[in-house]
Amino acid sequence: MDPRTYVPAYLERLYTQEHPGLTEGARKLVREQIAADPARYAASAHAQALLSYTRVHGELADGLFRMDGLPADEFEHGRGELFARAREQLAHIIAGDATCLDARLVSIQLAEVPLDTCLSDMLELEREAREMLIATRPGFDPGIDGLWSPEALTDGTSAAELTSSDPDLIGWLHILEALAQGSIFTARYRPAVRYARAVMRAKGFPNYAVGTLLLALARLEDEDAFFQAVQEAGPDIEELPWFGLGRTLLLYKLGQTRSARRALRDFAARCEGGAFFLLNPTYHDPYLPVRPPAREAWDLSHQAVWEADGIIADTPDFTLWAEGVDGVKTAADDFARRYGF
Repeated sequence: MDPRTYVPAYLERLYTQEHPGLTEGARKLVREQIAADPARYAASAHAQALLSYTRVHGELADGLFRMDGLPADEFEHGRGELFARAREQLAHIIAGDATCLDARLVSIQLAEVPLDTCLSDMLELEREAREMLIATRPGFDPGIDGLWSPEALTDGTSAAELTSSDPDLIGWLHILEALAQGSIFTARYRPAVRYARAVMRAKGFPNYAVGTLLLALARLEDEDAFFQAVQEAGPDIEELPWFGLGRTLLLYKLGQTRSARRALRDFAARCEGGAFFLLNPTYHDPYLPVRPPAREAWDLSHQAVWEADGIIADTPDFTLWAEGVDGVKTAADDFARRYGF
C-alpha cells in the first residue's frame, strides 16, 4: 500500500480524533488541506517520520522507473547510487523513530546481505511489530478475519477503516507480504502459504497475497487446496495472472497435460503480456517494500511470472513445453511487437 495513500488517511484520523463532531464538509476540507500540505498536520515525531518515509519511498520508486531502458552498466551504477542514498535516508528516519515499520522493512531489504539473512531480519521485525500491535491496539487480533474484534469497531467504524488509516498495522502487513514473497523466492512454500493467508485476513488493505498463495499451492501440487482457495477468492480471481499461471503449473506438474494446455492458452489470452514474460524472462524492479502498483496493463502479468521464476525453473521442460502450445508463441511475439520489447 502506497504511503501517499495511507499516511494522509492517518493524519486525517488523528485530526478528527482531536476535533470530534466535524461535519462531513469540514472533514472534506481537512482532507484537501492535508493533501496540499501534509507537514502542517504532522505534529508528532511518528507522523513526521512517516512523511519522511513517504518522500524516500517516492524517490525510490520514481528513480527506478526513470532508469528503465538504460544500458546495463548505467543502470547498475544509477541503481547503486539510488539505493545507497535511500539507505542513508532511512537510517536517519529510524534513528529518530524506530517505530516507523516500513522504513525499517525497506532498510532490511536494501541491506547488502544474503536473502536468508534478510528473511531472518524480517522475521524478527515481524515478531516485534505484532507484539507492539497486540499491546497497543485494543481489539487487534492477528488470527481472526478482518484482524479486529467487535470491541474495536465502535461508532460504526469498520475493520477496513481502522486498517487503512493505521500505518503501523499496514507496516506489519507489508512485512508479512515481504516474508511470503521471500519464502517463495527461497523455496519455502509452506511458510509462504501461511504468511499469504495472514495478509488475506486484512480488510481495507489492497494486496495480491492470493497470488503468492496460489503459486505456493501449485508448487506443492496441492490441487484441493488450490481450487478451494480459488473458490474462496470469488470469480474475479480468474482474471488475475497468478490464477492462470498457477493453474497451468499445477496441472502440468500433476501430469494433466491436456488440461494444462487449455489453462495456458486461457492465461495467454486473458493476461496481457503473460505469454511474452513466460517465454522471455525479463528483469523486474525490486519490491520495496512489496508489489508496486501497476503502471501498465501488463504489469501484473510481469509480476506473476517473475514471482514464479524459481518454480518454473524447478519444473522440468515447462518453458519448452509452453512454447510449443498452439498460439502461445504467437501471442508472445504479438505483444513484443506492440510494446517494442
